[in-house]
Amino acid sequence: MENKKKGKLKKILITASVVIAWIAIWQVVSMLVNQPLYVPSPYSTLVSLGGLLGTGDFWLSVAFTFVRVAVGLVIAFVLGCSVAYVSAHFRPVEVFLSPLVTAVKSTPIMSIIILALVWFKASYVPVFSCVLLCFPIFYANTLAGIKSVESGYLELAKVYRIKRARVIREITMPSVLPHVYAAISITLGFSWKSVVAAEVLSSPKYSMGYNLYETKLYLETSELFAWTIAIIIISIIVERVLKKLLPKGKTL
Repeated sequence: MENKKKGKLKKILITASVVIAWIAIWQVVSMLVNQPLYVPSPYSTLVSLGGLLGTGDFWLSVAFTFVRVAVGLVIAFVLGCSVAYVSAHFRPVEVFLSPLVTAVKSTPIMSIIILALVWFKASYVPVFSCVLLCFPIFYANTLAGIKSVESGYLELAKVYRIKRARVIREITMPSVLPHVYAAISITLGFSWKSVVAAEVLSSPKYSMGYNLYETKLYLETSELFAWTIAIIIISIIVERVLKKLLPKGKTL
């Protein structure tokens, strides 16, 4: 237990040292450039961030962006896993969907967002972009997980007439879940990036992306940095919380 605490403390100290080193580099670059419009100092960025945290609009924007990310991820998860299940049991479906999945994976996110702007209202664009970007990841990982199930175990289950629910719980799920958790780990980062990028272009009323765009319009670079840092921190917090909620032994 004592060694575990020391290891954890060491890890915290190393992380803090790295963060401080990068802040120092940031400060040096800011001093060398000597143009707050291009590279604001860490202090001015921190002041801007503190100002944002004290406003209601900031928290409303965070809440709406978070909801869009959550809705997009849930839809992508349900669609990806469901379609993967069907594809795993019906080969023609997998063959039919293969070009579509490949095309979506290869399409630049900006193209997806611009197409979504043509098809949907501005408020739906971030969610649609998140779903379209994350769906192929959930689909491919879940399909790979289902295919990795040991066929010998399934045959034995049939021979001994084991109930389907038990087969799914004790044979299928242990093989599929690691692939699903890996997909969640990947999509967490992608989802935030896609939603914020879509918000920048679609400009829904309350959104972190729109606020990023607004700071650019008014050349408020320190606030632009502050919003960027806020997005990064929130994304990390969400990932850590989700990691805690996962069953032990299944890490992101």
